[in-house]
Amino acid sequence: MLLWVGLAVLVVIIAIIVVLCSYMRGEFYFSRVKDNDTLSVEMRGLFGLVRYRYVIPIIQFKGFTQGILIKSEKVTKQSAKLKDETKEHITKDKVIAFYEEAKDVLVHTLNLYGWMKMTLAKVECTELKWITRVGLGDAPETAITTGAVWGIKSSLLGFTIRYVKLIAKPRIDVIPQYNEKQFATEFRFAGRIRVWFAVTAGIRLLYRAAKIKGGIRTWIQFALKARARFKPAS
Repeated sequence: MLLWVGLAVLVVIIAIIVVLCSYMRGEFYFSRVKDNDTLSVEMRGLFGLVRYRYVIPIIQFKGFTQGILIKSEKVTKQSAKLKDETKEHITKDKVIAFYEEAKDVLVHTLNLYGWMKMTLAKVECTELKWITRVGLGDAPETAITTGAVWGIKSSLLGFTIRYVKLIAKPRIDVIPQYNEKQFATEFRFAGRIRVWFAVTAGIRLLYRAAKIKGGIRTWIQFALKARARFKPAS
C-alpha cells in the first residue's frame, strides 16, 4: 500500500516539475493592407492543451466624437469556432480613464517598473518579423520616408533586444514602392517564458502590491474593470 502511495506521490511531483519547466507561449500579430487591419493575440500553455486567441478583424476610425470602433472575436482551440464577439468604441474619455487607472496601479505597486524589467528578462523572443511597404508616388519623398521608417524600426528593435532575450534572427525590412502610393505593414512577435518564471513573477507582483496600502484591492478593481470592457456583446 505504501509503495503505491509513494509511486502516486512521485508521479504527481514529476508532473508538477514537467509543467513548471514547460513554456507559456504568446504571439502578437498585426497587419495593414490598404484599409484592411487585422490584429490578433494568442496564448498557449501546457504543451498546447490550453489555448486562448483574441482577434480584432475590424478597426474603424469613426471620428473624434465616436473614437475608434473595434470588432473583436474570441475563439476556442479550434480557431474556426467562434466563442464570443464584441464591439467596442474607444473614445478619448475611455483612454483617459484607462490612463488614470493604470497610474493608480503604478502608485499602489512597489517598484512596478523594476518588476516589469525583471519579468521581461525571462522572456525569449522566438520570432520577430516586421515587413513594411512604403510608396508616396514620388521617388525622393518615398526614399526619405523609407529612411525615416528604418530609423523607427531600428529604435524599437533596440528596445526589444534591451529588455527581451532574442533567440531568433529578426526579419526586418522596408520596401520602397516608387511607382505607387501605398502603405502596408506586417508585424509578428512570438515569445515564450517558462511556467516557473511566470508563477514566480505573479507571486512577486502580489508581494509588491501587498507592500503598499490598498495595493491588492487596486489590482482587483483594475482586473474587474478590464474584464468588463471586453465582455461579449449581447
